[in-house]
Amino acid sequence: MASAQIPSAVVSLTELPGDGLLLTDWRFRPGNDPNGDNPQLDDRQWDSIDPTKDIRDLPQLQRAGIGWLRLHITTGDRLPPTMLYAFQSVASEVYLDGQLLYRFGTVSTNPDYVRAYNPNAAFSLPLRPASEHILAVRFACEPGLDYNRTYLRWDAAAVQFRLFSATALPAVLPISLQAAYLDTVKIGISLILFILHLSLFFAYRTQRANGYAAAMYLILSLAFLAKTMNSAAHSMDLRMVLHYISMIDAGVPCIAILTFYSLFNFRKGWFFWLAIGSVGHRFIPFPADYQWAYVVFSYYLQLELLRLSVVATRRKLLGSRIVAVGVFCNLGVLVGFSLMSALNVSFGGNEWLYHSLFMMAFLCIPLTLSLRLALEHGWINRQLVARLQDVETLSARNLAQQQEQQQILARQNEALEQQVAERTQKLRQQANQLQELDQVKSRFVTNLTHEFRTPLSLIISPVEKLLQDSRFDRPMLTTVQRNAGQLLRLINQLLDLSKLESHYMAVSPVQGNVADFIRQTMAVFQRSATQNGVTLTCVVADLPQQEHLFDADKWEKILSNLLANALKFTTSGGHVTLTIMPVLAAGEVTGVHIELADSGIGIAPEHLPHIFDRFYQADASNTRAYEGTGIGLALVNELVGLLGGTIAVESALGVGTTCRLMLPVLPVSATVDTPKINWRVPEPGDALPIVFSPGDASPFVSSVPAALNEHSVDNQSVSRILIVEDNHELRAFLVGELSAAYTVFQAADGVAGWAIARAELPDIVLTDVMMPRMDGYQLTRLIKENPDTDHIAVVMLTAKTAQPSRMEGLQRGADDYLTKPFSVAELHLRLHNLTTRQQKLGEHYRQQFALPAALPIPEALPGEVGVAMDFPGDASPDPFLRRIYETLDQHLDDPTISVDWLADQLAMSRKTLYRKVQSLIQLPPADLIRQYRLRRAAELLRAGHNVAETADLVGFNTPSHFSIVFKDFYQKTPTEFAGSRVKIG
Repeated sequence: MASAQIPSAVVSLTELPGDGLLLTDWRFRPGNDPNGDNPQLDDRQWDSIDPTKDIRDLPQLQRAGIGWLRLHITTGDRLPPTMLYAFQSVASEVYLDGQLLYRFGTVSTNPDYVRAYNPNAAFSLPLRPASEHILAVRFACEPGLDYNRTYLRWDAAAVQFRLFSATALPAVLPISLQAAYLDTVKIGISLILFILHLSLFFAYRTQRANGYAAAMYLILSLAFLAKTMNSAAHSMDLRMVLHYISMIDAGVPCIAILTFYSLFNFRKGWFFWLAIGSVGHRFIPFPADYQWAYVVFSYYLQLELLRLSVVATRRKLLGSRIVAVGVFCNLGVLVGFSLMSALNVSFGGNEWLYHSLFMMAFLCIPLTLSLRLALEHGWINRQLVARLQDVETLSARNLAQQQEQQQILARQNEALEQQVAERTQKLRQQANQLQELDQVKSRFVTNLTHEFRTPLSLIISPVEKLLQDSRFDRPMLTTVQRNAGQLLRLINQLLDLSKLESHYMAVSPVQGNVADFIRQTMAVFQRSATQNGVTLTCVVADLPQQEHLFDADKWEKILSNLLANALKFTTSGGHVTLTIMPVLAAGEVTGVHIELADSGIGIAPEHLPHIFDRFYQADASNTRAYEGTGIGLALVNELVGLLGGTIAVESALGVGTTCRLMLPVLPVSATVDTPKINWRVPEPGDALPIVFSPGDASPFVSSVPAALNEHSVDNQSVSRILIVEDNHELRAFLVGELSAAYTVFQAADGVAGWAIARAELPDIVLTDVMMPRMDGYQLTRLIKENPDTDHIAVVMLTAKTAQPSRMEGLQRGADDYLTKPFSVAELHLRLHNLTTRQQKLGEHYRQQFALPAALPIPEALPGEVGVAMDFPGDASPDPFLRRIYETLDQHLDDPTISVDWLADQLAMSRKTLYRKVQSLIQLPPADLIRQYRLRRAAELLRAGHNVAETADLVGFNTPSHFSIVFKDFYQKTPTEFAGSRVKIG
């Protein structure tokens, strides 16, 4: 137990009672002693005092305004953790053993700066067991400070400290349950009104007063909640936070004033701003002599609200009387509170009455504002209902009118739809006619250009051949060749434009060095530039020496047209410069910027926008100085767009023209096999393309060495070629060219060609595509689908150069594709390669067939043409050879098997059988039968059969004859072969 009063101002603690220990015996000294918190201070001469009494009435304290309280505490060995509960009507600082624990308000020797805070608080007191402690309190009084004795039910002049055990948390006193209940009611009312006005604001946003009212009730709810929590909080820090939160209720009068002005649409003058500014009086520390200023500013808000309500009532505004009643009630209650405080009238034990009046004073104005807004909302709803009825009446009337108008419009629409349908039908017919006309035009241009290729073939090919003979006039032939090439170039440009219109032209990238490619393209024009006295220069700026993917064929067409155009319009002594620069993105080359500048005659400004139009010519008169068709630059523009590039031209008369190109390139991929550029050696005077992509059938190739024209053919047989061509002159020319190296058959159309192919079984069929009665596609399909002729190689020679035409020919089974005009040397090379491959392949398979046992199918050589050789037991043999093997297997023991018998079994003539077997495996049918018997015999011998059994099983009449034939073929007798360890593949 604690023993008080032993000795003076000393408390000995061994344990704490459950209801706490009130500390009543302290040592007191007035004034601001700087060592008042020092534990070593000798305070035995200080006065003894009980601070729970009226300490503020002490004369010495009233004179000094500040003083110290000290208490000596001795603790026992088993003292539990301790809490200190304080109630005080002064500002104080609490020290334990010289260390500041808590501060309540502002302590100062100047009374004007003293600020008290919170009359009651509970906090931890860190007392150590079996120790001596000094508890010191430095406190100050503010004149006129009043904590309302009735409300607190404590002596407002007292300073009381009570010790509790922290394990048994005390009921913090004084707490008024009535006040707590009423605060809860305030919070509930404020939240309900906040939700109500917020909903009204969202429903009717034009009435901002609802929004202001919602904000006002939200602030009230937060302030009431903070004050209620502050009464029950035991943490000093939490109490401070809650105290400052509760001070936001200072904004309630501001928002109330704003709500009044917004509700009645009053103009905000200096009265308004003075009322808003007066709210700040709560945060201004007025000196003691000017405490009356608090009253003035507090009542100014009520007076301004009273003035506004009176003005609204005089103007007979909606709800003004209700608001005026609320303002008068608020003002009356506040005046009553002030009078009772001045007369020291106490409510005694009627705290419910006190709190109810206080809540009415605080909420009467907001509640009347809510009633006013509710009235307005009801009035607005009534107005909306009336308007809605009017709208419904008008809507019904308008609906009737609309129905009548719709009927009229429906009749008009029917008439209009009929007119539109008739006009649409006419437009559709006109569109179909235009489409048919466009198709006819396209077909006409395409067919016309195709027809040009055949006579050009009869010009270019013979001229090439004559140029190789020195007996003829070479300059004249060169002129013919050059002009024929120029004509072919124009034809190709027309075809390219037709392909672009039909969307048949695709991008075909190849792999190569861009700078080298451009230099090679320019080299073709070097001689022409030199002859005309023009300096042709190529400048490569920072382009890395590495390969990229780009469409060389289309790049060549673009550059050739631009270079030819620049040289044509540049006079002697001028210059044409082509500059190449890379286009970089993230350090990688993504494109090439090409700038072609010349010092030519230039282009007039009015002509410059039209230079890429088809068939446009700046000088279209009969006396123009420069020739041209107006399709070259149009083709360039179309090709650049197809590649995804850009082109721009700048020009000035008499100065020159500059063309700027950007063409994209792609990096070379290690995982994708892309063909490389196939370079051509330019012919003397050749002004046409010098490169082509793989598969491109360009009309001009390089001069072929004479050794390549001497076709080496197997000495045992001469290859047989069938020429199917409807043009008599071209057919005669081809027959004359090929007769020296091949056995040649000819036909004028596909029907005759099909008949000859079945009758003669040639090694190669050279066919045109466009022919009467049966075209080349149908002929190729018949050859490749017929078992008697499917081994024949087919080469298409045609003027149809479009990629779909080439794809269709290859899909029908064509082995090669050559376009008109063609090079005779190139034709010889392609035919020579086909026949050589067939002969080598047949020889290879014949040698494999002669091996002593079945071997795996050898892999086909790259580029092989023809049917792969198959052997007995193969997993996937050729259907024709499979039929032969199956037929021989079924009658292998029959010695009467012959070539005629085998032809009958296969339903074909002896001649057809001979030609087909000879073409496939380079063996006559009789040798095929004999070697097949011997191969089966070798397998039987290795399986363990004796010589006599084997001879009988493979169709030999006598074992002796079998032994002779077997030894002649395998260089071993059957007995020796059976005993040897020959590896069977």
